[in-house]
Amino acid sequence: MYIDKYKVEIKGTKYHEKTDKKMTDQVLATYQSNDGMHIKKLINVLEELADNHDAHHNISFNILMKQYDHD
Repeated sequence: MYIDKYKVEIKGTKYHEKTDKKMTDQVLATYQSNDGMHIKKLINVLEELADNHDAHHNISFNILMKQYDHD
């Protein structure tokens, strides 16, 4: 299966220096591309991102599949 574009957000906790508080559910990193790739290669990218950001739990996907227009 070929994926046309993707966007991955890594969310976690950030420390706010001015208020001396932890802010939860903050976007720590965003990776996206409009260059497509095969889903097997995308899985490798996702595994590497999870390892690098220690993000191995609470993973969710939103997938949109459009029917081919024959006209």
